[in-house]
Amino acid sequence: MPVIDAGISAATGGTCLGAAGVLYVADRLPWINKFAAKIKSPQIQVALILAASVGLASTPVGLVLNSLVTRVNGMVSSLVGEWTGFGITFALALTALLWLISDFMSGVQTRTLILAALTPVLCVMIPGTVGEGAASTLGFIATQVGSLVAWLMGG
Repeated sequence: MPVIDAGISAATGGTCLGAAGVLYVADRLPWINKFAAKIKSPQIQVALILAASVGLASTPVGLVLNSLVTRVNGMVSSLVGEWTGFGITFALALTALLWLISDFMSGVQTRTLILAALTPVLCVMIPGTVGEGAASTLGFIATQVGSLVAWLMGG
């Protein structure tokens, strides 16, 4: 991943995380929380945290994390089986994604915000080429979102 793409991904993640923080604080202020309720602020916070996590997991840190997990999986595969690490991590990532979707549809809670932050990281932690592909896909998405925002701002 070129340095510029990694910078765009990190900047997108940081910006989204900052915006989610502002909305989180705004929801708790008595004079602005009625407006925040009208714009569905909790759902927007989840989307922003998910975008932030995607942006930050898609930087080279995500690829390094995938490489480390793949190495650890390779070291313990003789003890627990070749596909055990893949299966466990894939199951965790899928469970987190389904739980996130369920919470998002039924009502945003603190757990939903935590799941939004963890789901992309769990996807990147899947050992082998699947996790590497997830990291590359997340990087592509974050770069495209960052480029769209830059284009919209005239950059």
